[in-house]
Amino acid sequence: MDVTIAVATFGDDSWIELARTRAIPSAERFGVPVIHTHADTLHAARNAAVDQVDTEWMIHLDADDELEPGYLDHLAEGTADLRAPAVRYVRPFHATPARVPKVAGHTHRCTAECLPEGNWLVVGTLVRTQMVRDAGGWRDFPWSEDWDLWLRCWLNGATVEAIPAAVYRAHVRPDSRNRAPDRAAKLAAHKAIYEANFGANA
Repeated sequence: MDVTIAVATFGDDSWIELARTRAIPSAERFGVPVIHTHADTLHAARNAAVDQVDTEWMIHLDADDELEPGYLDHLAEGTADLRAPAVRYVRPFHATPARVPKVAGHTHRCTAECLPEGNWLVVGTLVRTQMVRDAGGWRDFPWSEDWDLWLRCWLNGATVEAIPAAVYRAHVRPDSRNRAPDRAAKLAAHKAIYEANFGANA
């Protein structure tokens, strides 16, 4: 598969070291190009990676996460522009069964039409590189900035499908930027992303 795996880090050097010991070795096992970029902000680091990719497809991988065996083979079996894996959350003494996420409050299997209501695609979603560029790349939000990107790709015409056999291994860190915000901060970020894509009066 013509794909690059991009690992982006920002902030202090501990994230660089974590990427070098976890995410990057996980990505390199697949024998495809792997890019690591570091910047002052996460969106700047991810956009720097997008600028360097010369493959048709790309996957973003957080520094503290991993891709389970068979990840690329399973994603290659799909047909959509955005191919969403399942996620397995790993804690020090426990790992959850792998499941495709759902939008908060949804009980059904989510589809592309659920995206305006919230995110069910993890950061490791396989995406056409040009679609990321056409959408304007990553934008600066304090939380759920991947939802903003997937939403813009979909609004630009991207097709979406779940690939449950591909498993993104997310290590749960209580102090991570995705876990740290309180409910009010998450709701504020969600509102800001919605308004950025649909307008304040939508």
